[in-house]
Amino acid sequence: MSSARLRPLFVGLAIVLLVLAAVESVVLFGIIDSQDAVGVDLVYYQDVGRRWIETGVYYTDRQVSGPYQQQTLVDNLYPPHALYLFVPFVYLPAILWWVLPLGIIAWVVWWCRPAIWGWPILAAILLFPKTPNQIIFGNTDMWVAAAVAAAVRWGWPSTLVTFKPSLVFFSLIGIRSRAWWVAAVVLAIFSLPLMSLWLLYPIAMGNSTASAQFTYSLSNLPFFLLPVVAWIVSARRGSEGMGAWVARLLWGGEPSLKRDRVVGLGVQFAVEA
Repeated sequence: MSSARLRPLFVGLAIVLLVLAAVESVVLFGIIDSQDAVGVDLVYYQDVGRRWIETGVYYTDRQVSGPYQQQTLVDNLYPPHALYLFVPFVYLPAILWWVLPLGIIAWVVWWCRPAIWGWPILAAILLFPKTPNQIIFGNTDMWVAAAVAAAVRWGWPSTLVTFKPSLVFFSLIGIRSRAWWVAAVVLAIFSLPLMSLWLLYPIAMGNSTASAQFTYSLSNLPFFLLPVVAWIVSARRGSEGMGAWVARLLWGGEPSLKRDRVVGLGVQFAVEA
């Protein structure tokens, strides 16, 4: 059966899944709102940033003094450079905490120009319950997904995923581009003023008795993969083999865009950034 004949099926299935995702999100919002927990994660991150500004404390005494049972929204397990995300939102309008990352994700998915057959796959990811759940809570998962999306487009932003170490494998996106290494060096330089906190970080992590602290974020893996899937099903691929197309992620999406422009001029050669 030709792809043209399947087009209505793909579009219809995507619409159905999107409607289900919307209904699911409304139901989840109602449940979370009834618990006064909408944006509760953002409030916690703001508290962490404000406490550091006012007292210099990032990891509490109980975290660095001995073994402790990690408590959600009490104990901070983020590496020190997460402060560069938390501190600005002590002052910025809270709505930007959602608008910026979700806007980046949406724009990159649009830029990828997903083929029609890939629409149901992307819609199914939005239907995954953990995705709207974490968005409503205001979890940093949104920012990880945004960093992955920006990496699909430009490569170097994948270095920012390191504020959630369990997802560091996403930092491989763009690793073969020069910009990625420049960004890694810049991130390391910005981490130097936080060296005293970096010395406490392994202690705070080591003292935690929570067995799932390194794998917790993996439960929302589909959300993080959304921009990667958008790249894989991209109509930009043309006749290029799927393996080679996926491998392009090691450079980020920008080199592909440059190559498209060159080919459009009738000169077919690859440009590496």
